[in-house]
Amino acid sequence: MAAPRFPKAWLVYAAVLTAAVVIGEISGFLRGEPFSWQTLLNWIVTLALLTATWGYAMQRPVGNELYWRRAFWILVVVTALMMLRVALASPAALVPVAAFMAFLVPAYVAAWAYAYRSAQLWPPAAR
Repeated sequence: MAAPRFPKAWLVYAAVLTAAVVIGEISGFLRGEPFSWQTLLNWIVTLALLTATWGYAMQRPVGNELYWRRAFWILVVVTALMMLRVALASPAALVPVAAFMAFLVPAYVAAWAYAYRSAQLWPPAAR
């Protein structure tokens, strides 16, 4: 894959996703949600996912290919564990969380394509 098939759509998606994340975090802060290690982990995962999405959308290298290949699988595993935690804590909450996850599927596709289908971005020495 030489470049995103619909580069403007990827940029719009990255901007909408970023805005949704920022608005969600600000609203949580305003509601007085407590800060925890899960919050910090969520921020780290979200930042990595947003960085990969923006890197893919803009076709700009951030880090190197090996980093993003490892990061992609870490993102998948951590997300699965967070979903499992939600399911065990409250099965009813799983439906809205799963619906929100559907909104994130393109970000995971972008992260995968950034790591595995964007060889033109990574200099041979960085591989």
